[in-house]
Parts: sequence; C-alpha cells; structure tokens
Amino acid sequence: MQRRVNHLIKVGAFTRQSLPMPVPEGKRWESVVNDLLEKWESERTGYLKIGSPITFEKLLERSHQPKGVFPLIVEQREAVNSFAHYPSSLGALQIRDDKGVILGYRFKIPPDLHATLTTSSQALDSCGATGTRSGSGGGGGARGLYESRHYSVWADYGKQYVESRELLCDGERGRVWLRQNQELFDYCSNQLRLLCPEQYVRMTGRVVKDISRTKSADGRNLKPLGGAWHGVCLNQGMDSESGSRCHQDWLDDKRLPNCVVPFGDGFGGGDLVLWQMKMRIGLEIGDGFFFYGALVAHEVMDIIAGIRNSIDLFTHASNYQLLDKHEKGSGNSIKYPVEGRKLCSANRTEERRNEKGNAAARSEILKGKKLRQRAEGLMRN
Repeated sequence: MQRRVNHLIKVGAFTRQSLPMPVPEGKRWESVVNDLLEKWESERTGYLKIGSPITFEKLLERSHQPKGVFPLIVEQREAVNSFAHYPSSLGALQIRDDKGVILGYRFKIPPDLHATLTTSSQALDSCGATGTRSGSGGGGGARGLYESRHYSVWADYGKQYVESRELLCDGERGRVWLRQNQELFDYCSNQLRLLCPEQYVRMTGRVVKDISRTKSADGRNLKPLGGAWHGVCLNQGMDSESGSRCHQDWLDDKRLPNCVVPFGDGFGGGDLVLWQMKMRIGLEIGDGFFFYGALVAHEVMDIIAGIRNSIDLFTHASNYQLLDKHEKGSGNSIKYPVEGRKLCSANRTEERRNEKGNAAARSEILKGKKLRQRAEGLMRN
C-alpha cells in the first residue's frame, strides 16, 4: 500500500494543494492519501478481473486508419451474440490486456449523485435548450436519434480554446447544470486518479494551465467542465426506436479514457458493445464505466423498456495539439535535461565505437573467407 501511495505522490496525482479534503490537524497529508486509497480499495473488494483479447498498443496502431473507417468486425452483426457478456449484477470489474494496461473499468456511483444528475437534467430539458439530434461526430442520425448537448472547452475550430456552442446557447441554464453535477464529476475524477494516475495528471496538468490563459467573452478564465475531463456530453431520450449506432469518438484523445454514466428513471437492455474487445458490458443506473472511446468501436444495444439517458465525460485531442503549439512557440517544449543530453552523447560515442569494431570484425571475416577460398583452389589444382 505504501508503495502505491508513494507512486501517486511521485507522479503528481496528489499534492498538498489538490487533496479533495482538508488535512486534519496533527495529521500528515501523505497519510490522507493513504486513507483515500484504502477506502477506495475497500469499496471495490472482490472486483472481477477480465483479460482483453486485444492489446492497447494494437488498438492504437489500428486507430491510424482514415477517420470514419470502422474495424471489419463491426460488419458481422450476428457476432455480438457470441461476445462475452458481463451484466451489471457482477459488480465492479476491471479489463486489462496482456501487458497490464487497463482498457475498461466499471464502478458504482453513489445514489445521491445519480439522483442529482436525474433531477437536474429533467429541469434542463424542460427549458427547451438547444440539444441536437444524434450527438457529435457525424451528420444527422450518425449515432442514433436522441438529444445530445456538449458542454466543453476545446480547440477544434480555431487557434484558441473555446467553449462549445451548446453551452453558449444554453447560457446560465447550462452552467447551473454543470455546478449541480460537479460533485459527480469530481467523484469520477477521483476514481480515475486512483486507478490510472498518469492519465489523471495528463488531463489536469500543463494543459489546464494553458486553457486558463484564455478568457471567455464575459472575462472568465476558461477551465475544464467535467472534473478532470474537459467536457461532458449529455444524451437524453434513447428508447426502443432511437438506439445508438456503432461509432468511435474520433475527436477524443486516444490515450485518455472516457467515462460513461447512464441515468434516468429506469430502462431495460442497453448493454455497451465493445467491438474489437468482443465484449458486452451491462451498464445499469448507478454504474460508471471507463473505456477508450477513441480506439474502440462501440454502440449501445437495443433499449427494450423505458428511456436511457447518459453522460459521457471526454477530452478532445485538439487541446493537446494546441498546447504543443504554444509550448513550441514559447520555447518551453520538453527537452532532454543536461544529464540526459550527456547520456545520449555518451551512447552515440559508444555506438560509433561499436560500429568501428563491427566493421573491423567484418573485414577480418572477409579476409579469412578469401584465404580459405584461395587455399581450396590451390588444393584442387
């Protein structure tokens, strides 16, 4: 346990300033991290460990295909019936590839946070906000016929970070909804911080400082809107006639997971299909699930009763692309430290020595071969 606490602190997932609670008087802040880790482990006691038939690296390699081209397996619609099924009743689960990379994680959402999400979303919907049909990433009906809103900060359409159109249109109603669900976003963020601290640090580190340098039209410093994630997609009204179609979240960062949380008054069906992983993940009300939406083709199976709503916490790759441009422009891009440069120089010198030695050895081998051939020729004569 202490080793894991040390790692969480070393990578920067926890600092004295970023603790989710004040440090009790007379207690070291490192011990607070230890308490949080112990509590988290106790809550997921007995979680199911699942192996993935495909690795993260293979998914990443195959993701370089042209945007919009799905893996061939999605054309085999009947294959879903043979996929491994993990219903919600099995509880918490963790999916790892054979290299140990976590590709999926299902966990429980506290009932009060779920209740707040449901009631706040009903109030938002009643205001007649500007939700669009089918969600982002395609034309009308690309993902299914249901209402979607994207409240996010991204750099998709220009040379600076901006807030999404839907948030600007919904205005204060949207910002009230975000504030009401901040505790839920923070809860999911802490799950990620303890499970995959490196991803959490990447989402909340340098890029957040860069985003904060941009001001909104009313003078606010921009910031991520979904806890650690930079945005949240709110999907409402998925029923038996408006299911989700197969898609990938092409604009999302490929090295960061999404977080899906279904909610509502109750629904039946709606398993999440992960095509390349050949799995069906049951997600009921009260579940949350991490997975790589930019790498894995996915869809929600038919809703057989009720209405399914959900949120999807995400981060677009464009934010990191703009961060790279800013850091290169200011000369603050990552460089080797002095020690690293010396080491690289020493390595190159050693490589050159080895090359000379190898060349000399090859020359000696060639000379020996010629001498043997000459001797064999003399013997034949």
